[in-house]
Amino acid sequence: MFGYVKPFKPQMRICEFETYRAVYCGLCRTLGKKYGIAARMTLSYDFAFLGLMALALNGSDAEMCSCRCAVHPLRKTPCIRTDTGLDYTAAAASLLIYHKIKDDLADKRFLGKLPPLFMLLFVKRAYKKAASAYPELSEYIAEQIERQSRLEKENCKSIDRASDPFSNILGKISSGLSENNDEKRILQRFGYLLGRYVYITDAFDDVEKDFKSNGFNPLILGNKTVNDLDLPLIKTKAEDSINFTLGALADCYVQLDLKRFKPITDNIVYLGLKNVFYDIIRKKEDKGTKGDTRNE
Repeated sequence: MFGYVKPFKPQMRICEFETYRAVYCGLCRTLGKKYGIAARMTLSYDFAFLGLMALALNGSDAEMCSCRCAVHPLRKTPCIRTDTGLDYTAAAASLLIYHKIKDDLADKRFLGKLPPLFMLLFVKRAYKKAASAYPELSEYIAEQIERQSRLEKENCKSIDRASDPFSNILGKISSGLSENNDEKRILQRFGYLLGRYVYITDAFDDVEKDFKSNGFNPLILGNKTVNDLDLPLIKTKAEDSINFTLGALADCYVQLDLKRFKPITDNIVYLGLKNVFYDIIRKKEDKGTKGDTRNE
């Protein structure tokens, strides 16, 4: 359920994209420094964006530098260096990934348990350290993940109810990006809507896979026959929800006082999110066209 919060690269200047990559690398290094090398497996575009927002809101002392890493050992890459600016984001990433892996582990059958169990062994140490630093956040995430599991077991057909726990989690995480009480309130709503966007996009992305595996997906329930999916109806339902969500997200975003990196965050909020969703639509339509041989 991660990887849907990305910039729209064609509309970014080279220096902006390099800065975005530097924040991504900076968060990766923070995860490694604070929680060990294995914690870097929790890195995602979604948390890179939250890290960017944290730096933008707080005007931290982050500075650009060059560094090497396991992925690019032979050449240096741009990297944001900051003393504490990305610590909270790194902790939140470690907490959420751990709880998501535990939830996946509970839902899998024997052979399916092996990959999440393997991952759990590596991220457990990072989780314990992050939970010690942010016990309230860790407890809240666990409660919402448990609520999510109950809704799935009930085969919840409402996309609003089904997306609520994950939306609450990102809302809670986002509210911690600032110490200002007014900003916390706006960030909570902003994060909630961002979580809703991620959940619905992920559900739409997975409709065919979940239909074949009989996996839980609120977009499928009530929108299928015995042998087929009503994909046009599902697309319309998902598209309407995404457009409403992104509109409300933008309304929250303009209320935030960003002290730096605003062209990059503008790109992600106004262009990147929508492009990711519609790119999924385009891929599904292309796949459907290739699979239709009636006109050949």
